[in-house]
Parts: sequence; structure tokens; C-alpha cells
Amino acid sequence: MGAVALAGCSSDQANESGATESDGGGAETPEGSTDEMETDTPTDSGGQPQFGQTARFPESYAMTMTTESEGQTVEMTGRFYEGDMYVTFEQQGQQMELYHIGDTTYTVAGGQCIMGTMQQGMDREDVDPSEFSDRAEQNPDITPVGRETIDGDEVLVYELSQSGTDEPVTYYILADSGYPRRIETGRTRWDFHSWGDVDPIQEPDADCQSMPSGGMTANSGN
Repeated sequence: MGAVALAGCSSDQANESGATESDGGGAETPEGSTDEMETDTPTDSGGQPQFGQTARFPESYAMTMTTESEGQTVEMTGRFYEGDMYVTFEQQGQQMELYHIGDTTYTVAGGQCIMGTMQQGMDREDVDPSEFSDRAEQNPDITPVGRETIDGDEVLVYELSQSGTDEPVTYYILADSGYPRRIETGRTRWDFHSWGDVDPIQEPDADCQSMPSGGMTANSGN
């Protein structure tokens, strides 16, 4: 069985930078936040907090992503730091690690470190929630469809349309800080935490080789 191609955001979906909540509910402005925190949640003239005024997307955060692909449920964890990315997940009983640092990609699996992308594997756009960050600017007047709580945190729920599908992208925005707590689209869900409080992404501590001809598959090294 080849490497699982994970379901993610299509290229015609608008970008969104995942932000995540801290255990304390995100009351502090994280380092690297693109917008200064407001003391109170801004509202429109009708008293509803508008998406464009409320949502905040910092440049660093951690996340867990769960998706369904080819009848399997795949869960991965990762962190993002000023454009760099690290994610890890299990595939076919083997631990996989994927790094994007600057313009270089590293894949670590089966005792090997390869500079390049897995053949038939995961590309950055499949897992990077920064695909969603521009939606606040593009949909400034959207108001919540409701309020919920996630692990005790109050969130505002926004539903935004996406091209090519009737399924909306659903944002669960923390009411007190404006950071995304969760984003759902199709069969994929991102949960966020530790905004502005993650370590920089470092290169793998391994002897990394250039991508061999034919690529790297999930069972390489076995």
C-alpha cells in the first residue's frame, strides 16, 4: 500500500493561518501576532462580533489535525513558526516526520532522512492551516451562527463558504482573544493551541540525503 494522500485544503480555498489557543484561554497577546489584541471583542452596529474584526492569526502556534482518507483516520501533530512547519504522524505503523524550513523540505522515516517530498505523499498544502488566514480580510462582515464551548473555552462559530463545494469552512474563534480554537472543513479538523509560544523549527538531527530517483515511499527503510 502506498503512502496515504491526505485530504486537505484545495488550491481554490482561501488561505487561513491556523492559530491555536493556550491552556489559559489565550488572554495574552502572543509574540508575532499580526494584529494587536483588543481589550474587548469588537462588534458591528447590530451588536454581533464581525469575523473580520474578531479573528486574529499569529505567526506561530501548535496544532493537531485529524482527517479521513481512503477509509482511514489519520491524526498528526505539528507546529508552525514564522512560515516554517514541522508535523509528525503514523502511517502504516511507521512514524513519519515532515519539515518545511525556508525553501527546503525534509522527510524522515524508517531511519532515513531525505531532502525532498515523499512520492505520493503529503504536500504542505494538505496540512498547513495558514491556507485559511486571509479569510478574515475577505469576509469582514460575517457574523456568528452561534456560540459554543470547547474544553471550557467559549467560542464564536462562523461559517464561511468555499468555492467548489456546498460544505462551509467552520471557524471556532475564542471569544476572549480572537484566536482560532478549531477549524473544520470537509473531513478535516484542525485544533490549535500555544499561539506565539512554540520553538523555532530546526533541521532534522540526521544525515539527510537528496531525494533519490523514484522518490521515497512510506515503507522506505523496511
